[in-house]
Amino acid sequence: MGGLYAAAAWLPGWAFLTAAPVKCAVGVGLCLVAFGQEEHLARLTLLFFAVSCALAGGVMALSAADTDAVTFLCAALCAWLLLAVFFRTAARHHAAGELFPVRVCVGGRVAELTALHDSGNTLSDGGQPVLVLSPEVPERLFPPALAASLTPDALRNPPDLLSPCMECAPSLRPRLLPYHAVGVHSGLLLSVESDWVELGAVRYPGLRLALSPTELGQGYAALWGGEIIEKEARYGDVSGNTRRGAVSARADGRRHLLYRRQ
Repeated sequence: MGGLYAAAAWLPGWAFLTAAPVKCAVGVGLCLVAFGQEEHLARLTLLFFAVSCALAGGVMALSAADTDAVTFLCAALCAWLLLAVFFRTAARHHAAGELFPVRVCVGGRVAELTALHDSGNTLSDGGQPVLVLSPEVPERLFPPALAASLTPDALRNPPDLLSPCMECAPSLRPRLLPYHAVGVHSGLLLSVESDWVELGAVRYPGLRLALSPTELGQGYAALWGGEIIEKEARYGDVSGNTRRGAVSARADGRRHLLYRRQ
């Protein structure tokens, strides 16, 4: 539809299609067609306009600089690689249902995070899966005196942090957890006990949190290898009656999602 609109704007007598109000109306119409059943329609529409303006601005900048064809093609290739590496990877996680919101409470402080459901993460404590946190999370959850000492450099030597943590916040019951990662030697992670962690429809009291010294990945701040039980969703059947159903996690980590209108 966008291609047809762009082509029609060049036809004789159709110059009115290039007017700003018409462009805005067409853009909104395209977003309604593409994202009409999505939950964050306004956010997606703004993102659509922002990306369109950014790409158009890039093309105009290259044109004004009298760029040759080789430079133009190289710039296009770099833009494609950027989109493929960053945006497509994040979109793939969302499409597969691997990214999900999680709420963590430590000492009365609550933080809302985005977690990656990684079925290959088998880190556990006494048979209970452990939630792994990025190094930037402690400053949002822990007391300021403790968070200041939990820097990425300090987290690389967790045995040195065990005694200070026990003195500063004994209620967190800090202790060391052994781990082994692919391509990485075995080591230890500093772990603490949370008040509770809410994952999907389940609240885990006293779930243990492991603090990673390195960033976990782009777009998420936690790793979870356990089961995810989704909150109940409301949907209508063919007869129009409304019933309640649960959206459950599959064994491979993917979830069957229901649109609001189904």
